[in-house]
Amino acid sequence: MSRHLASSDLPSLRSQRLAVAMAGLALVIGLVFTGLGVFWVHGTIGRQARERFDLLVDRVRADVQEQLNAPLLGLHGAAGVYAASSAVARAEFRAYVQFSELARDFPGVRGFGFMVRVTRNELDGFVAAVRADGEPAFAVHTMPGAPAGDSAPDLYVVKFLEPQAGNQAILGLDAGADALRREAIEQAVASGEPTLSKKTILMQDQQQRPGWLYLLPVYRPGTVPATPAQRQAALQGVLFAPMVVSEALHGAALATQGQADFELFDAEQASAESLVYDLDGHLAAARGNIVPEHYTGRLFSSSRPVAVGGRTLSLRVSTTPAFEAGVASPLPALLGLGGVALSLLLALCIWLLGSSRARALSVAQQMTLNLAREQQRLLSIVEGTNVGTWEWNIQTGETRFDERWAAITGHTLDELQPLDIQTWHSLTHPGDLVGIDLLLIQHFAGKTPYFDCEMRMRHKAGHWVWVLSRGRVCAWTGERRAALMAGTLMDITERQTAQLALRNSEEHFRQLFETSLESILQSRPDGQITHANPAACELFGMTMEELCQRGRRGLVDPQDTRLQAFLDERQREGRARSELRMVRGDGTVFECEVASSIFLDSNNAPCANIVLRDITARKRSEARITRLNTELEQRVGRRTAELEASNRDLQEFAYSVAHDLRQPFIAIGGFSGLLERRVTDERGRHYIQRIKAGVRQAGELTEALLALANLSRVQLRVQPVDLSAIARSVMDTLRQEDTARAAGIDIQDALVVQGDPMLLGLVMEELLGNAWKFTSRQSRTEIRFAALPAEAGGARAETVYVVGDNGEGFDMAHADKLFRSFQRLHAAHDFPGAGVGLANIQRIIARHGGRIWAESARGEGARFFFTLGHPGP
Repeated sequence: MSRHLASSDLPSLRSQRLAVAMAGLALVIGLVFTGLGVFWVHGTIGRQARERFDLLVDRVRADVQEQLNAPLLGLHGAAGVYAASSAVARAEFRAYVQFSELARDFPGVRGFGFMVRVTRNELDGFVAAVRADGEPAFAVHTMPGAPAGDSAPDLYVVKFLEPQAGNQAILGLDAGADALRREAIEQAVASGEPTLSKKTILMQDQQQRPGWLYLLPVYRPGTVPATPAQRQAALQGVLFAPMVVSEALHGAALATQGQADFELFDAEQASAESLVYDLDGHLAAARGNIVPEHYTGRLFSSSRPVAVGGRTLSLRVSTTPAFEAGVASPLPALLGLGGVALSLLLALCIWLLGSSRARALSVAQQMTLNLAREQQRLLSIVEGTNVGTWEWNIQTGETRFDERWAAITGHTLDELQPLDIQTWHSLTHPGDLVGIDLLLIQHFAGKTPYFDCEMRMRHKAGHWVWVLSRGRVCAWTGERRAALMAGTLMDITERQTAQLALRNSEEHFRQLFETSLESILQSRPDGQITHANPAACELFGMTMEELCQRGRRGLVDPQDTRLQAFLDERQREGRARSELRMVRGDGTVFECEVASSIFLDSNNAPCANIVLRDITARKRSEARITRLNTELEQRVGRRTAELEASNRDLQEFAYSVAHDLRQPFIAIGGFSGLLERRVTDERGRHYIQRIKAGVRQAGELTEALLALANLSRVQLRVQPVDLSAIARSVMDTLRQEDTARAAGIDIQDALVVQGDPMLLGLVMEELLGNAWKFTSRQSRTEIRFAALPAEAGGARAETVYVVGDNGEGFDMAHADKLFRSFQRLHAAHDFPGAGVGLANIQRIIARHGGRIWAESARGEGARFFFTLGHPGP
């Protein structure tokens, strides 16, 4: 007896040892996958942070280059003034500079000036001419600390510098006496290009901060010098803009929003001596060349060249604690802890269940994959104003337009040639020409500071566009006649359309207020009634004057305690909705549904719209319906409890039958195998093979029945599920089982839904497994998984997912059997299976609030479509 017990316990001990070994193996595999997942996630986060930093560096470089090159626009504009006039007087130069807003348009620029090359023989005559031009105290001087007795044959004297406030000491300065400034001036004159000087200290800057001079040579009109000697001979003067670096880069520093720190060096090689700007000042104590060790402790740092004024500067950008805090993620740690916990749980489950190792590992891997998240990128591009510019020579009629001016009317400049004032007149609406002429006459007479006119112009497509033309006379003849005029042209069609729409909207809402069948009041926050529509007067049985006299206190029942809560909610949220007891003019009380919202009137004072509806009859009906609903809910509750009990009994019966049938089938299969070894007769072996095939089929049906019973017990765990990742995992597994098969797999990326990850994994395994199975006889397997997006306002308002293949297909006449349990459309010896897989996934998709259907034809493959709505319990 004891020997028999010992021999019967031996398989149990072996099974326990195997379970322990499998649990240990599962634990090791789980920890390895967790480590790989942590490493991959950490690397992905690092790469995304680096990409974000590189975009930030490019944006900082663009901002810095834009800020530093901004003075060039002003210098080119001043050059245009000189190109348009043979001699520019001080007043003309001052008027040009005053037209610009330096602080807004040219941050860091202390002014715009003009210096003239003067030989020592011409110096006295030059000084006399400047003094006669409105500057009687003008004198030539050098910078403090400049070497005495400069023997240079020529001087570069500052003739103009506007605005003069803060720049008075610079007038008459011989900039050529300073070697650094002379080098930059001579380089600009010889090259004919805008030139940025080397780092210097501006005399205007009391704080002695690093600065630059932006230089632009101006040559005599009508000359086109090609060589340095010709440029020197044709030189009219040099326009310049003194610029303080820290002020010029203030806007770029603000644009980083604390995400980046940057330094700018006045050379291609970064060094402490060439440092001109340090945002956070961390290089203040640095000496010599700037090396990566100076950025120790910062996550990323990078260098970029900045081309300004014919020179290449060096920009160093590094991360800040705010940036590093933004990219830091606890995801690797959480993934590691979650992976370790799942691995331990998986090992425990395998030790308890033994035979479920493969499925538990699959679930653990799927749960690990579901922890990955993608991060969004931010791009912010600031665009300038979209206006056209024009110039008009009033004496000759010649005009100049830019491409944007022509584009506003749908043309190109070539299409508008030849350009003169008649070109403008031909495009202008005839009805606007008289008003335009009147405004021009007033401006020419000095009655208006600007020509400012809204007009219509014909578009190339044939319609009229509204534009705003704004300009002023910038040059006069000797007889005080307007000579040259310049300005801008802005497309204001949308604004005009919006104003017209606003007027129509106001009229629409006024008529809606007067004719509405709903009672509408308008009041002040203190309860004073300001307006009432006819429906409100009829509801309360009073005129509008009587309603205004009563106010809120006279219309709401004083005993109704809901009023204060209603007012508090409206004050807090800007709108509110409630039910209140109101009082009519004859004193009767009635229940009213009230909705109110706050708005600002034309004087920017708060007002309230109040919409009222008499719900006395509805209240009586609701009370009667409530009683009926209570009785109905009691009946439904009793019936639901009966149905739930019946369903539980059926589920338990199916589970019990499937579970209890497994052991007999296992025994039959085992004894058939033993019997097959002893039987040598071919007919007997044939019968045994048929017995084993029947046992296998019965086992598959039992497993399917057990899966069906288990499916109804599973509680949904709704969370984001990446169907694309699941599909790739399933296809990788299938291809490993049949590596010799030629296959083309097309899986759409980023198909993320809300649902139960385990159940949706079963759906993808079944659909893709069937596609793989039914394409096994094709020369090349083609499988596709994608989503058909919802059609807004169309016949299909939900996303449809499709799994398609080029397999055997089926006859649509038998499509009604597809989703029935234990129904097959192909013979078992052709394609094995129990016939319950599609029935199970139909139940899973139904629990997710979706539906599934198929389209196919014999020999043309099959396509299975499914949707996912809102998962139920």
